[in-house]
Amino acid sequence: MSSSDQIKDLIRTGKKVGYILESDLKKCISDLPIPDQEYIRHTIEGFKIQLITTKKDYDELKYLSGPDAIEFLQNLS
Repeated sequence: MSSSDQIKDLIRTGKKVGYILESDLKKCISDLPIPDQEYIRHTIEGFKIQLITTKKDYDELKYLSGPDAIEFLQNLS
């Protein structure tokens, strides 16, 4: 599988679960030039996918907004 296909698969999975592990991303992009690596990281962040070190670091509320955020806050009371 090409590096491009690996990155696409990683992003698809990241969109589904909300995060990508740094170690998985590094495996896919380590052979690319630094500017390309930075571009990929910014693209992932633009998709609101969290780049995390461990699964424990995932914050499911980080990108919560709009009606979902209002509903969540109302349920806290």
